Amino acid sequence: MNSTANISTLAVVGAGPAGLMAALAAAGAGKRVMVFEQLPEPGVRLLATGGGHCNFTNTLAAEDFIRRFGARRRFVAPALQALDGRRLRRFLEERGVPSHSPDGFHVWPVSDSARSVRDALLQDCRKQGVEFRFNSRVERLQISRGRVTGVMTARGPESASGVVLAAGGASYPGLGGGESGFNLARLAGHVIAPLCPALVPLVTRETWPASLAGVSLARVAVSLESPVRRPKAATVSCSRGGNAVAAGGIHAVTGAATKIEVPMQQGETAAGSLLFTHRGISGPAVLDISGSVAAALMTRPAVGIVLDLTPDWTTEAWQGHLAMLRQERGARTVLSMLASVLPAALAQAVLANGPLGGSRDAAERIVARLSREQSRELIMLIKNLPLTITGTEGFARAMVTKGGVSLAEVFPKTLESRLVRGLFFAGEVLDVDAPCGGFNLQWAFASGFLAARNLGNQ
Repeated sequence: MNSTANISTLAVVGAGPAGLMAALAAAGAGKRVMVFEQLPEPGVRLLATGGGHCNFTNTLAAEDFIRRFGARRRFVAPALQALDGRRLRRFLEERGVPSHSPDGFHVWPVSDSARSVRDALLQDCRKQGVEFRFNSRVERLQISRGRVTGVMTARGPESASGVVLAAGGASYPGLGGGESGFNLARLAGHVIAPLCPALVPLVTRETWPASLAGVSLARVAVSLESPVRRPKAATVSCSRGGNAVAAGGIHAVTGAATKIEVPMQQGETAAGSLLFTHRGISGPAVLDISGSVAAALMTRPAVGIVLDLTPDWTTEAWQGHLAMLRQERGARTVLSMLASVLPAALAQAVLANGPLGGSRDAAERIVARLSREQSRELIMLIKNLPLTITGTEGFARAMVTKGGVSLAEVFPKTLESRLVRGLFFAGEVLDVDAPCGGFNLQWAFASGFLAARNLGNQ
């Protein structure tokens, strides 16, 4: 009888959001489920999401939500249709975790606590009879004749008729992140797309952002620049509170006033807030494009990006604004004019490194004395501010992992391996990543749910 019980066991590797959802969904379908977790408790990384507040989805309609996964949208569609944001909210509310959307987009638990989400899932798992093996690291999958038959742990083998590999990614190694799940998949014969950090702050070659550390912008557009013509950085300096902005600072990009001459790859632009840091830049707009930047850095030493500091102002709007100021407030200084739109410290840095040069005259020059060429170049700088990215702050600061199990080797409608029958994948171990805003956590829950629904047929 023991043998029969063991053979019918469904194993889940990893007790993060994807693993907990998979375990709960499978147990709810009447299956015996055993969860293997290398840490002493479940959902440690879940507890840290959203600064501990847990933005687990958003209010986008299902089709719009799926579209935000870009090239992966067709692969993720079955899971996100099986468990969309509305269903996930209802699922959690039925377990005592109501949610709300104070800003109309991000969805948070009313408790404002990731722990309430984790604890509700854990409590329901235990109510459904899920067995947890904490401090239990799975060393390899047991496979016979092309079918998974169980897992091998340090304590010995455990038989299972199906396995969900939901071991998470490499981000936040201090919270259990690592490559164990990828290694298990690799040992089972799967190709692993190169791993790099995503949703991670970026490090700039230019040192002027460090002089603005702590300064933020509510809305910018950040674009990945193609590796083509790039103006040479100007050697300039300016000061803010005694800190010099060294060589390689801001430099102007010239071109037609009505067009930004930067060839772009489709989908390589992100908009949102930006924060200057002691090493470079961060904030949602930066995080959303950071995975693409990190991937590009794997093949070259530096990647160019451009910032549109005023994405809601077109070039024509700036031209009209300057023309109006010349007529009505021509005595206003250029610095005062810029500081009415940008943070004062950033306005000063832009002027010091822009077409007016780094002299004191740059700040004190009045709008009426700007030549048409200077006005055009200043506008282009504001709309197309270049930065050179030389690195990221690594997996220790990354929210998710870019790369993972190749999607070509997984059936999207079931999340079962095309190579090993009975082996399913969920969450970050797959080569899926998305922007900030609840997309990645929703994917974790939805993929765990879909994998478990099909795992139950084993």
